[in-house]
Amino acid sequence: MSAQSQPRAGVREAALAAAQARLNPPPSYDASSAYASNSAIAGGAAPQATMNNGNTVSGQIPLSSPPGSRASPRPSFTDKEERELKLKFGKLLDRGIVRDNGYKESAEAVETLLKIANNILSSDDPKYRTIKATNGMLQKKVLSVKGGHDYIIALGFRTKTVDFVKIYVFEKTLRSTHELKIGAEVLQDHLTCLKERVNLSSQSLLNYNREEAARRAQALREIEADRESVKIRAERERQVREAKEQAERQRRERGEAEEAEEIVNRDDERRREMANAVVRNDRDYRHNVVEDEDYPPTYGETFFGEGRRLGD
Repeated sequence: MSAQSQPRAGVREAALAAAQARLNPPPSYDASSAYASNSAIAGGAAPQATMNNGNTVSGQIPLSSPPGSRASPRPSFTDKEERELKLKFGKLLDRGIVRDNGYKESAEAVETLLKIANNILSSDDPKYRTIKATNGMLQKKVLSVKGGHDYIIALGFRTKTVDFVKIYVFEKTLRSTHELKIGAEVLQDHLTCLKERVNLSSQSLLNYNREEAARRAQALREIEADRESVKIRAERERQVREAKEQAERQRRERGEAEEAEEIVNRDDERRREMANAVVRNDRDYRHNVVEDEDYPPTYGETFFGEGRRLGD
């Protein structure tokens, strides 16, 4: 083989080796590393020298990827597309979660979704990309909240059934990861506002409870004052009623006493009249007896009228 053909053969073998590595990546190879490798190639980075049959061969890998390459291309999002994506996540939050739930429930759902997204973004562990629908935290704080299921689907999760168990699976690609990152940013922005609203709501509720307690205390004081005034009024009315009853009783007793005294006076008057009548009759009798002593009595005559003569 000539000296000119050896560098060409070395470049060809290096390109074939790189293509073979991309076609059959090791277990730790993922889309992001493939993208980094492809970017390095596209940027014209020179690979290290390769030993071929004991000879050092240096050269550059071609810019085009070989056919059948499994490396995912970098998603190209324009500013308009990113704004629309953020608007999409914002509408899902505002109209799907925040509008139909309380601030506290919404904040808990957003915080849970953000935790799920950050676990996937910060770690390549596959366990973070699969969540059972029966998971207690997911069920209580996300799925039980209106709009929670729609948002977790928008983040890139898909539902599957494995062994009759429903699970949420995140298919990790460059595009889905980028969308997940944008969704997490929207969650983070809304979480701050929601926590402020929760604090304001808690403070408002605390103030309302204080005002309600003060109002109830004032109402109880007024009721107690009314009760005391009612008691005083009832006592005053009782005293007036007792005074009236006592005056009526005294008037009735005076009337009865006067009536009894009048009866006694009438009896005394009648007894005096009877006594005077007896004395007067006795005096008249004695006077008549004295007058009749000078004349012989007429037989058959009485003081009570003419009588029947004897023998008639």
